Amino acid sequence: MRDCVSLALEAGDFDYVLERTAEIPPAGLEGAEALFDRASALMGKRQYAAAVEHLRALLDRAPDLAAAQINLGLCYYALGRFAEARAPLDVAYAAGVRSTELLRLLVSTYHHLGLIDEAVTLADAHPPSPDSGAALPGVYALLYIDADQPRAAGRWAAQALDANPDSVDGLVAQATLDAARMQVNRARNLYSRALELAPQTGRAWIGLGTLFLLDQDFSRAREHIEQGLQFMPGHTGSWLLLAWTHILAGDLEAAERALLRAMELDRSFAETHGALASVYALRGDRESTEREIEIAQRLDPEGLSSEFARSVLIAHSGDPAAARQIILGAARSLSAGSSGALSRILEHASRH
Repeated sequence: MRDCVSLALEAGDFDYVLERTAEIPPAGLEGAEALFDRASALMGKRQYAAAVEHLRALLDRAPDLAAAQINLGLCYYALGRFAEARAPLDVAYAAGVRSTELLRLLVSTYHHLGLIDEAVTLADAHPPSPDSGAALPGVYALLYIDADQPRAAGRWAAQALDANPDSVDGLVAQATLDAARMQVNRARNLYSRALELAPQTGRAWIGLGTLFLLDQDFSRAREHIEQGLQFMPGHTGSWLLLAWTHILAGDLEAAERALLRAMELDRSFAETHGALASVYALRGDRESTEREIEIAQRLDPEGLSSEFARSVLIAHSGDPAAARQIILGAARSLSAGSSGALSRILEHASRH
């Protein structure tokens, strides 16, 4: 029976596994094996919450079983419950496991939790071998982009794409690097290919939206960024990108809504306060503008959004037509090449 169950798992016949293990008593070695097999079958059927229950029952009996810890972490990761994924993955790592699968999950989990320094320390200590496949270097490439280490990101993106030209993480990472260098056509093609392979890839939707924003195609920028936010609703920087789309399109009410949503997620990001100051400045609300500029500059004295807000505040006379000209002028001047202020604001936002 063990051979049959193992072969069924390899063949993807998960219902057979669940049927054959259903009547095995939980006690003893056979019971522990059945719990692990049933969890594996449920994971294969993408029923991760049910798999969690079996794995937790197994770990109550055998807490040192590293394979179960890794699978439990994978289930929580697949459910988007990254804080819960971290604990069993940490246990497996502390037990000495250094498999490619564990490193991929652990580094990506830290990344999702915003533990960028910790993730980089882990990645630096365990560089992928040339024959490690595409998954691990793809995860590393995205991490190093958000850690503002483009050279390392480029190295791992190249390795991921060499191993698998359709590595979604590799495509998104390389597209992000190309966009930062204003290699727009190449970046657009790579983002589009990533979405062909995995339409739920939020970073690719956001990346395409950013390119449309720099092209001043505000309608398509908004559509793509909003689509990306369906998959990344907790990403503060993407809400900021959506707000800038609305600001430059002249829809200040929508911009304020997006910025308040960003503020709910993280009140410590200077560019959000600076963008909100820009909204208030374009309305002619001096008191609110100065308050948000003060907060933004206290958080980041070199913030770009707050400088834009200050320039608008100085020039704006309360005339809606004048405000519209300021917005259109900003769209032209802020997005002028890779050194443009908007390009730098958007790059900063995408990493936040």
